[in-house]
Amino acid sequence: MALPASPSVLLYRLDRLRVELGAWIAHTANIGLFIGVALVLGIGSSWYMIEVGTRLTTLRQGPWAAWTNAGTADVDPYTRAHFARRGSLPVSGSIALTLEARHDQDGQRLHSSCEYLLEAAPLEASWWSLAVYDAHGLLIQNVADRYAFTSESYAPNPNGSFYVVLARDARPGNWLPVGGAGRLTLLLTLVEPRGVQYDDPTAGTTLPQLPVIRRIGCR
Repeated sequence: MALPASPSVLLYRLDRLRVELGAWIAHTANIGLFIGVALVLGIGSSWYMIEVGTRLTTLRQGPWAAWTNAGTADVDPYTRAHFARRGSLPVSGSIALTLEARHDQDGQRLHSSCEYLLEAAPLEASWWSLAVYDAHGLLIQNVADRYAFTSESYAPNPNGSFYVVLARDARPGNWLPVGGAGRLTLLLTLVEPRGVQYDDPTAGTTLPQLPVIRRIGCR
């Protein structure tokens, strides 16, 4: 008949079991942490590629970004996902340049609680349009039924330059209402921009001179 283990032996076995259990928990926690970090990095990088893009998919000038493969036969998955998330169909990249701006010149997020002044030199394109959207990619409803300006509907300065004001309340001249939409996105489309070659974003291609977006003030 086996003799019962002494108290010291029992304590030794319990201590060893505690050490082994602690090591197993630590190992499991490390695996969970690794998986969590991998998921965060994977989701974060995918979000960045879809929302912001890289120099392989976009061209940038100040707050403006152009998705150069939009509407082309060889469109990449990130560009496709970018426009699918917005629920919009881009103009073919072979004939037009579509640019987005979500921030002002100081890097602040565009918001309807602020007023902005866009100043632009003459836009060298066969046709262009400038529209403002809410955070869901929808045009902003307003009593003035004013949603965009085009090369055929804006009021230019004598030298061909122009300005556009984004504000809640009516302003003289080229005014686009933003109501209480919250976060804003500007969309500038240049059809057949003159002197622009943007088929290869890695070749150091420069964009034409684009509107400057200055914040006037906020409520």
